[in-house]
Amino acid sequence: MKKAIIALLSVASMSCSDFLDLKDNNTLNQDSFWKTEEHLDLAVTAAYESLTPEELYGRGIRDLDCISDNGYNEWTWMKYWDISVGQHNPATDRIQWVFNDNYKGIRRANEILDNAPGMGIDQKAKNTAIGEALFLRGLFYNNLSMLFNNVPLILKVVSPAEARIEKASKEEVVDQIIQDLTEAIELLPDKGETVGRINKYAALALRARVYLYNQQYENAIKDCEEVINSGKYSLLDDYQLLFSADGQNSAESIFSVQFVSNLKSGEKFSGTYKKQPQSHFGVLPNLVHDFYTKNGLRAEDDPDATPFTHWTDEKGVPKSAAELEAEGKSIFDYWAEFANRDPRLDHSILRGGEPWVDQDKWDNSVKATRYGIQKYIRTEVGQYEDGDRNFMILRYADVLLMYAEAKNELSGPSGDIYTALNQVRRRVGMPDFDTNLDQDALRQEIRHERRVELAFEGLRYFDELRWRTAKDDFENKVIFHERTFNESKHYWWPLPQTEIDRNPNLTQNPGW
Repeated sequence: MKKAIIALLSVASMSCSDFLDLKDNNTLNQDSFWKTEEHLDLAVTAAYESLTPEELYGRGIRDLDCISDNGYNEWTWMKYWDISVGQHNPATDRIQWVFNDNYKGIRRANEILDNAPGMGIDQKAKNTAIGEALFLRGLFYNNLSMLFNNVPLILKVVSPAEARIEKASKEEVVDQIIQDLTEAIELLPDKGETVGRINKYAALALRARVYLYNQQYENAIKDCEEVINSGKYSLLDDYQLLFSADGQNSAESIFSVQFVSNLKSGEKFSGTYKKQPQSHFGVLPNLVHDFYTKNGLRAEDDPDATPFTHWTDEKGVPKSAAELEAEGKSIFDYWAEFANRDPRLDHSILRGGEPWVDQDKWDNSVKATRYGIQKYIRTEVGQYEDGDRNFMILRYADVLLMYAEAKNELSGPSGDIYTALNQVRRRVGMPDFDTNLDQDALRQEIRHERRVELAFEGLRYFDELRWRTAKDDFENKVIFHERTFNESKHYWWPLPQTEIDRNPNLTQNPGW
């Protein structure tokens, strides 16, 4: 899709947010728009482009891991830190940014849904565009539903005055998301015309996610099975390659945001600096410690391993070579222990002492937590932003893990669950799961597998919210710094104060 999108973005990026104000020869207006397939293509491209802002898939969705027990936000002005420690409020900037950008995407989808049905063009082209718009609207509303619970449900283009409506319940929003995706599945082709376009199976995978997130397990299983049984997707053999430039749009990618550099449509989530990757994002030690040994065991339970805490302080921060030497320990032993862990640890997380860009041994003292992100990161010096890495919103490994989780929650352990889970593990050379686990033990293993497989893909925070594990994860398992999680209000964000001020019909979320 990148070659196709470049041509359209060269026009759309002139004013994608106001593309209906453009006219032919840069002077198209509303009256002369919505006439041709080219107009519809431009509108669809603008809708896709609404995925790319920094606060969404340009970096912000990935950076939700900074709020979870995976990461630590070292740049406090970004406000992830405020949310992670429970110091956010309705006036917190990030809450407004995320709210606005999701609704901008919804508006662009609504423009298509309002206008495309009446266009006198090829029906197949209209159906595909409408299906894509329904998918995107469902995706944006799922983000809002997960973060805010109750939000205004706007299903057509409205004026500012018309937008002053009451918020809908979470159940109403979820029902609409499912309706949108169900219609999209009927309209979308099995395969997009170009790489990166939304197809039927992307809509099925997203609907499976929505069903799973809302405890509709039987429906989630059916959608996952349809994706799995289609035979159209598979796991890429090389986990590390999956997140590199050469691994983009592989057979594992079900739907990815296609970023294009040099057109103001690049991403920031893969940017790097000479001294460290993603300097605002520190990886928390408790995530590093959570990776199993190559024997498939926790380090504490493996006689062939030494827990990383042997070389760290009470906050989980690895000690310096001098500090360890004073204790009669060797930093080389600490570095060597990483080779005895699940390979996804090394592929996802940068530790001190390993090669980094032009450093033979990375000096991790520049990071507060002493660990950096490795997944997705570019290794060219000075490539800070405007990157062209694609961001996978949906990939096949996640479908397998969703299938396993839904089946276990519905009826407990079964052979189908182990088959799905073991595919994910075997890809990185990890041993199969113990088949003697009861439902709760398997639940914990599935949740662990999601954490290590999907780290830094913007899913961990959503998982902790839907599992209702955030209080324990944040307050008891994050050892690097103190966190507070108030269960009476922190399982959802407050609505932005600016929205409350401008809309007299909008009431604040409970607890805020």
